[in-house]
Amino acid sequence: PSIFPDKLLVITIATKENDGFHRFMQSAKYFNYTVKVLGQGEEWRGGDGINSIGGGQKVRLMKEVMEHYASHEDMVILFTECFDVIFAGSPEEVLKKFQKSNHKVVFAADGILWPDKRLADKYPVVHIGKRYLNSGGFIGYAPYINRIVQQWNLQDNDDDQLFYTKIYIDPLKREALNITLDHKCKIFQTLNGAVDEVVLKFENGKARAKNVFYETLPVAINGNGPTKILLNYFGNYVPNAWTQDSGCTLCELDTIDLSAVNVYPNVTIGVFIEQPTPFLPRFLDILLTLDYPKEALKVFIHNKEVYHEKHIKVFFDKAKHEISTIKIVGPEENLSQAEARNMGMDFCRQDDSCDYYFSVDADVVLTNPRTLKILIEQNR
Repeated sequence: PSIFPDKLLVITIATKENDGFHRFMQSAKYFNYTVKVLGQGEEWRGGDGINSIGGGQKVRLMKEVMEHYASHEDMVILFTECFDVIFAGSPEEVLKKFQKSNHKVVFAADGILWPDKRLADKYPVVHIGKRYLNSGGFIGYAPYINRIVQQWNLQDNDDDQLFYTKIYIDPLKREALNITLDHKCKIFQTLNGAVDEVVLKFENGKARAKNVFYETLPVAINGNGPTKILLNYFGNYVPNAWTQDSGCTLCELDTIDLSAVNVYPNVTIGVFIEQPTPFLPRFLDILLTLDYPKEALKVFIHNKEVYHEKHIKVFFDKAKHEISTIKIVGPEENLSQAEARNMGMDFCRQDDSCDYYFSVDADVVLTNPRTLKILIEQNR
């Protein structure tokens, strides 16, 4: 008998909300997943991310919440990361694939062994598919997941993946808990080390990420490690951000209409002249033709070239009547490019009235006078 979708609970952990979290929640809402978010308002103490071990806080939070579901035998729990994950398929699809696995718990599989390479020989041999456990996603019946996480007795900054790995590679525990890995990425796709396996695919007006090595359509796509940019690319289409019929469905979401405001937001423009630049006087003049209230503008200029000082003086004499604050940092300061760009940002950051910072290099041609308005209205 198939499991009904209302028996599936997605659990994720987010101590803060960022763009990645909102994208994840949007994809979950599109497919009607029920999501429980743990850790909100808690301080994150699980380590600092990409290449460090840590994440134990996630297991502790799971251990606390799973006590409530320990006796729900027909309930299925899907744990997933959220900042770098999107759903590409429905709860029905997940449950069907999970049931087909004939196991009580299924972990995401990875071609890369992390964090302890010495454990490689302890893993069961796999003839086709990925051999190693990835703890960024797993699915199982509630009592079994509870039995796994109740074994946690470490610190928040200990490694969650190592904890799950040690349970999986212990043959007795693996059998007792009936755990397997999703070797062919039918449910979970981790992108790290698998960038050339996964392609974008359009079918029946829907966008999916497809694993062409195993001919599977994974449901949860995880941009783990250094693959965030590839995940952003998939997220521009999957599950419904762009479709052949309606184009970009998210572009109009959460935008700002400046025609309706009386007071425009304050913008600091950071201008960077890092090498001798042709047509500089023209570039500077274009700044004054931007269709934006001049009283809402401040300008920061870093000029590295003595040759351009005369051009900047001409601009300053013209602009000071329209723009009240213009800060110029010249070649005598001997700043590196990085220092100059940080200084421009600080000029906005340390100014409570600065709402937006617009950074532009002097070799860029602004052809649209509405540039600032268009960018602000995007609200991205």
